[in-house]
Amino acid sequence: MQIIGTGFTGLIGTRFTELLKDSYSFEHISLESGVNILNKEKVIDVITKSKAEIVLHMAAKTNVDGCEEDKRNDIETLKTQDLNEQEKMWISGQSAWAVNVFGTQNIVEACKKANKKIIYVSTDFVFDGSKKHYSEEDKPNPINWYAKTKYEGEKLVQNSGLRYLIIRLAYPYRAYFERNDFVRGLLARLKKGESLEMVTDHIMVPTFIDDFVNALDVLIQKNELGIFHVVGSQSVTPYDVAVKIAREFNLDETLIRKTLRSDYFKNKAPRPFRLNLKNDKIGKLGIEMLSFDQGLREIKAQMQNLNL
Repeated sequence: MQIIGTGFTGLIGTRFTELLKDSYSFEHISLESGVNILNKEKVIDVITKSKAEIVLHMAAKTNVDGCEEDKRNDIETLKTQDLNEQEKMWISGQSAWAVNVFGTQNIVEACKKANKKIIYVSTDFVFDGSKKHYSEEDKPNPINWYAKTKYEGEKLVQNSGLRYLIIRLAYPYRAYFERNDFVRGLLARLKKGESLEMVTDHIMVPTFIDDFVNALDVLIQKNELGIFHVVGSQSVTPYDVAVKIAREFNLDETLIRKTLRSDYFKNKAPRPFRLNLKNDKIGKLGIEMLSFDQGLREIKAQMQNLNL
């Protein structure tokens, strides 16, 4: 099967293409391949000409605080009545709305013209964190600009009339990538003997990327449609994460100090309190996701094999 998609050079995409290279052939939509997702005509041209049956859209602006800084200018641009002028403004920049909404809109329009299935990778941040658990049936209520733009992308996909999958992901991590994810970033700091202030009142479900890739493969093979939470099987706080890393890698646990969201994220984008997404729906398909403890052991073993 052929898949054309965005984000294949990123944290998740590189592992997706690496692990599934024998199952699929991949066609990249990226700046490196000469296609900017903000260029509607180019996106439509390359997707309609592709023989791929599926478009996998993973590219996004994901820096939560960076997206929040875009909010004021994005809102001003959205007030522009001339849609052609508004489009020029999106293309000229790389703001959160431009990439996460306008870029997604271009992908969706291309899929509609080519009648292709779309898979859109979203985020746990679309929820406000006020509930104890979140299932796929719960209604999103984003509280920061990054989450708002990702939810707008979800709505574009849902309202497109296309065959679609929306995959919500949370705090992905893996054994190796050229840029650190949150786990390896903390690990690197602990190895250097740096102190950490870690939040105790935020709940999340970290996701081992190899599990995510396997789950996505199953969803594709089963031709599933709809919304799925593809997340880990253990809810933890950032403080828990740091302590577990220190213990698994035999590092100094006393370097880790507790703090609260109100202090740690002061003057930054608001963060939801509880993002405990349930993965029961994929479990019914026979998909098993590792707990964070299990995932840590797996990346430790992989890192040892890689001599990292």
